[in-house]
Amino acid sequence: MSTPLIIVLVLLLGATINTLWLDARQRRMERQLEIALPTAEAAALVSIRRAAKTSRWRALQRFANYHPDMVYVVRPIYVLLAGGLAAAAILYVNEILKFPGLYAAIAAGIVAVLVVRGLFGWQQRRFASQLFQQLPDAVQLVTSTVRSGLPVNEAFRTIAREMPQPTSGQFAIVCSELNLGRSPEEAVEGIYQRTLVPEYAMFAVTLAVQLKTGGSLAETLQTLGETVSQRVALAARAKALAGEVIFSSRALTFAPLIVGGLLYVINPQSVDLLLFDPQGNVLLAYAACSVLIGHFVIRWMVRRETSL
Repeated sequence: MSTPLIIVLVLLLGATINTLWLDARQRRMERQLEIALPTAEAAALVSIRRAAKTSRWRALQRFANYHPDMVYVVRPIYVLLAGGLAAAAILYVNEILKFPGLYAAIAAGIVAVLVVRGLFGWQQRRFASQLFQQLPDAVQLVTSTVRSGLPVNEAFRTIAREMPQPTSGQFAIVCSELNLGRSPEEAVEGIYQRTLVPEYAMFAVTLAVQLKTGGSLAETLQTLGETVSQRVALAARAKALAGEVIFSSRALTFAPLIVGGLLYVINPQSVDLLLFDPQGNVLLAYAACSVLIGHFVIRWMVRRETSL
């Protein structure tokens, strides 16, 4: 088995392991929410048509890292177009490098999947980060409203009117669900189901416990707000401390391109061996895959160490 095929298989195995790990993490959080917020049997039932549609598309959506309820800045059709353009670019480069067509097709497919998953994941992280940073203000607004004697529903309407996006949009959906008869804790849990921000699961559990067992809701929400504020500050500090590592990772990723371009301008013959010789093509593919694997490994390590 040749080296390019081994590299392609390793990249595919890494993407599969990452998908399975994220799926297991989401299911673990959903099980914890089911224990904390048991839903009624009638509400848990779904129609046969909806179950068939979910089973048909859920695996494909998870493979593409796509969540239907998420609000995306870049429309999904453009994300798919970007994946197609990336695959076409790989095939175009292969016209110069002259790798076998099977290897080029496999590499183009993997690059297309990575581009689609990366763009969807980037938008999800950006959306979740904005919600996470705005959550302390939302909890503080709910606390002030409850202390003034108004119900929680009115606090949610105030958030939908006064908070910036994307928090106001999510609580506008919550207000619509409350008007249809859904309980406040279930409506807040719906925000977590749409955005996968764990702090909203904490918010939903807090509302469920206080509304069902009684007690001072304002004090409990104030404690939750302080906890979330500390988590926001800790996340910002972790991101600042990891900034040097992230910059080093990007510098190491783009340095071979810059150095290779300068060498080609100074002495094109020294680079032509990598472009027009079969053994040079193998070395070039190995170098590119090594740089990309190193970049993704560093990103994974940084994200793993800075996640709360």
